[in-house]
Amino acid sequence: MKFSADMLEIIACAILIFVSFVGNMCLFYSTWKCITGRLQTSFLLIFSLILVHLMKNLVVNVMKIVYSSGILVDEVGCKVLHFTAALTTSLAIWFMLHFALFYHQKLYQIVHPLSEAGNWNQQKHSLMGISALWVAGVAVYIPVLICTRKPAYLNPVNDTDNLSTKRIYMQCLMDFGDKQVEFYYGKIFLVLIDILPLAILVLVCFWMSFLLAEKKKMTYGDIWIGDDDSETEILRGAKFSVVLMLLITPLWFSHFILVYFLKDLAAWVFIPAILTALSSGFSALSPFLLMLVNYKMKLVSLCGAREEKSKPQPADVILSPYA
Repeated sequence: MKFSADMLEIIACAILIFVSFVGNMCLFYSTWKCITGRLQTSFLLIFSLILVHLMKNLVVNVMKIVYSSGILVDEVGCKVLHFTAALTTSLAIWFMLHFALFYHQKLYQIVHPLSEAGNWNQQKHSLMGISALWVAGVAVYIPVLICTRKPAYLNPVNDTDNLSTKRIYMQCLMDFGDKQVEFYYGKIFLVLIDILPLAILVLVCFWMSFLLAEKKKMTYGDIWIGDDDSETEILRGAKFSVVLMLLITPLWFSHFILVYFLKDLAAWVFIPAILTALSSGFSALSPFLLMLVNYKMKLVSLCGAREEKSKPQPADVILSPYA
């Protein structure tokens, strides 16, 4: 049985929607159940990532399924598709950078202990930063929703061509009607607001790798001291930040390169499915990695939970001299 480009993209979208929905719902539940009292900054960061991932799959990929099924691609639909896809991609990168910085700061305090004074101000600034990222993301991409239009040379699809690349990607091309705006805003600015945070994310994760190596070499007078739940979570968060960086960076660059050469590759039947997998793969896989940060342990750093007080030792128990 020979699959068409439409069918391959529908299958890819359906799989990604299912995996992403299950993963993000599990991440939401595992995060929500550890809320005790005041909402923590880290909660808002996780919930923001969940919302971005669901928008990517439940809006963008559902629209792709609809259009790949043969529904006419109109200008409004193309605008919403481009706006939501670009917005969710940028927000995922920005929030991932915020996540990495969060655990980098916690890890740095472990390796190089500092005074914890000013934590409340830092949490307040972090909360403001999360809100600012949402506002900035919408503001940056509003011109895509308002000012773009279909080029005059693109005619509506009126043939029986089964290549969804021509219906969705080629027939849904949008421009700003001005070459200078198209070049400076569409091809330079919108690329820089993704690639610069990605570059910072890579640097932060490399720095965390050195901090992790430094933490591994740390000794306490040749006495081994076990990590508590908070420290274990921070170490896991730092390690998985590096893993998530290694996931999102090649996916973004691979998608960017394929889109750049899309006109030359449009005839290949599997290109739509590959583009969908590259653009939505991070939203589908990252929730499962984020859940592993707190797998089988108390949620201390992320949830702000308090560690249980140690139980009193019976009188007849001989305590260790290092206790």
